[in-house]
Parts: sequence; structure tokens; C-alpha cells
Amino acid sequence: MNRLVTATALSLMLATAAITLARTTLAQQSGMPGSKPSPLAVNATSAGQHGNELRASKLIGTTVQNNTNEPIGKINEIILSKDGKVAGVVIGVGGFLGMGEREIAVTFEALRIAQDSHNMTTVSLNATKDGLRAAPEWQWIGDRSGTTGNSSAPTQQPVSR
Repeated sequence: MNRLVTATALSLMLATAAITLARTTLAQQSGMPGSKPSPLAVNATSAGQHGNELRASKLIGTTVQNNTNEPIGKINEIILSKDGKVAGVVIGVGGFLGMGEREIAVTFEALRIAQDSHNMTTVSLNATKDGLRAAPEWQWIGDRSGTTGNSSAPTQQPVSR
């Protein structure tokens, strides 16, 4: 009987310790009051939720227009350098209904990104369709689902005519 009481008490102590550990872990993961945030956490107000930052997921697929508001392509990919800066933006140009498209890369600075009257993101580029056809094609190295492109940031601007 004495061993049963001791075993029960030990089980209760272990269960209580497990619950306390689980609550502490959950509090730290969910940011509950009294928990310590991860040193890697970023404040939402300084990480693109407000201010002038952009979400890459919202730019990918956006139609790029030239200075006369003519569509000239779509953003297919945003390439980051190893230090986390935008090394280039890959734009699919020259295609029709998904056929014949080729990809070119431009620097992020070459794009003009704005909000229209409906608060939608617009992207424009000072280039013509002919200028983009003459631009060097972006070459993917290996499997396109990987994270490497032509191994360097794009250095040529699209030709304007």
C-alpha cells in the first residue's frame, strides 16, 4: 500500500511538472504575457506589416507595365543575394497565353512600384517590348525549383527606346 501511495505521488509530481513545462513552452511560442520572445523575432510594425516595405508574395505575378501603361510582362521571381538584399527581379516577357515567354532579369531599382486609386500595387518599368526582347535572357542553373539562378545579380538594365 505504501508503495502504491508513493508511486501515485510520484506520478502526480511528474504530471504536474509536464503540464508546467508544456504551459511554459506554449507561452513562449505563442507570445503570451510573461513569456520571453525569441531574440530572432521581428516586430510586426517594422517588418512590412506597416510602412513602406513590400511582400514578395504580393509582387510575384504582378503585371509590369511600360511608361504608356502597356503590359510588358509579369514578375515571375524575386532573387535575393546571400545578404538578404534583392539582387534582381525576373520578369516573363514576350509570351502569349503562356506560350513563348522568356525571362529577363532587371534590378529592383529599375522598377517603379506604386499604389493605384484602389490601393492595388502597380509596377512599371521604363522599357519597350522591343528593348525587353533584346535584353539578355535569365538562365536558370539546374533545377528551377532550387534557389540559384545565373550566379550573379543582373547588371544590365533593360534597353529603352
